[in-house]
Amino acid sequence: MSGNARITIIDFVERYAKQFADLTYLREKTGGAWTETTFKQTRDEGRILAAGFMSLGLQKGEKVSLMSEARNLWVMTELGILYAGGVNVPLSCKPGPDEDLSFRINHSDSVYVVASANELPRIRSVVAECPAVRKVIVLDKVDLQPGEMSVGELRELGVKFIMAHRDLLDARIASVGPDDYANISYTSGTADDSKGILLTHRNITANVEQGASVISVPRGSTMLVTLPPDHCFAQVAGFYTMMMHGGSIATVPVGKTRMVSLRSIQGAVKAVKPYVMLSVPALSLRFKKSIEGAVKAKGEKFRKRFERGVRFAIGYNREYYNAGKPGITQFWKKPVLRLLDRKLFKPVREAAFGPDMHFFVGGGAPLDIELQKWFCAIGVPVFQGYGRSEATLIISANSEGDAVFGSCGCTVEPIDIKICDADRNELPDGQTGEIVIRGENVMAGYWKNPEATAKAVADGWLYTGDRGFLYPANRRYLYVTGRSKSPNKKNINSI
Repeated sequence: MSGNARITIIDFVERYAKQFADLTYLREKTGGAWTETTFKQTRDEGRILAAGFMSLGLQKGEKVSLMSEARNLWVMTELGILYAGGVNVPLSCKPGPDEDLSFRINHSDSVYVVASANELPRIRSVVAECPAVRKVIVLDKVDLQPGEMSVGELRELGVKFIMAHRDLLDARIASVGPDDYANISYTSGTADDSKGILLTHRNITANVEQGASVISVPRGSTMLVTLPPDHCFAQVAGFYTMMMHGGSIATVPVGKTRMVSLRSIQGAVKAVKPYVMLSVPALSLRFKKSIEGAVKAKGEKFRKRFERGVRFAIGYNREYYNAGKPGITQFWKKPVLRLLDRKLFKPVREAAFGPDMHFFVGGGAPLDIELQKWFCAIGVPVFQGYGRSEATLIISANSEGDAVFGSCGCTVEPIDIKICDADRNELPDGQTGEIVIRGENVMAGYWKNPEATAKAVADGWLYTGDRGFLYPANRRYLYVTGRSKSPNKKNINSI
């Protein structure tokens, strides 16, 4: 894909749905069995739902709130909204005050709300306070209340609309441009300080292209997404990145509660045999504890051998980029490490993740370097990245064959980056200051908040509010140290 082509998400999906038409794109467990949906089927369902939204009266530029766990219908519904020229407003499934939820629906001017069965009670509790909402569309089979309809009904309307008005759908699709809004993603916080981040079609397609400059996966590989889809981490680094590479997305089976869903992750890993997973440090720690428990169950002798092996591997791997250095004193360790992997690490690794797992992409919070070293030792590195929702997501990332533990990896290309002092003067490489970036991935602004937009973006440069420095020996490597507004709170050293 040419970085010069300012394409929409629709252009993007059409391109890869054609290129990888019959390959599996979505994997989901329904009715006790894992199902596979192809690229073409996903695209076709998106068009049908788009026609359904148009049948309901959705106009170009109107907003639709989407509140659901990660699943096939989340992806298809987003495509339906975008193909109809609408704007997706993904809402968080995390518990929070009802006033925050009603604020986001009202502030975004959403005219429809789409919800899963698990999230429907929260929507029902606030929808009376959202006068602009015309209909609530439910993704699961439930007893509907007035003002609600099923996604099956929406789909039926779409099929009829296409039969009668295909030209209108085609015209609407053709009318969507790269600078049209695609997404309003709300920052965390209360209704008083939460801001709606405006992302255009080109913001998203540009960042997917940029991300490919630092991380790639083989065609046909599978990613297991364990993170909520309301954050652009799952959307950009997950759904659209795997689409670009001809890979598939698997989602964790949805349980009746969040804890039930969490307990389903291990089974999903074994079932889909992922090549890569999107993860947060808390999940990585859960996997580490589970693996340590399995090792302990093999007996005290095996546990001690395993732990000695891990220490040996950590000593050899060091910070990844300098593994086995200096070679004159470390060369003999490489064959020993291969033996340890075959006898100790591989059986444990494959029991936990399957035979195809290569790495995690870590995000959501700072990743402890010792945790990175431990996973690298057993052969499944966790690669740290850095991003901001205001930058659509990915600013830098470590990757297979090109990582420095402790850093946030190489900055994506093309992008401009600089480090500034409190007066917004550029600092030399190696000095710590505010991280400032410029590129096609920089947001269009904050929805209905020109004051906050003016503070964050100036002359195309996004002032992230995060502190860090560029490594002097290779300025593509970014280190993130904290927040400008609370320098003692290191809460952003990740995508």
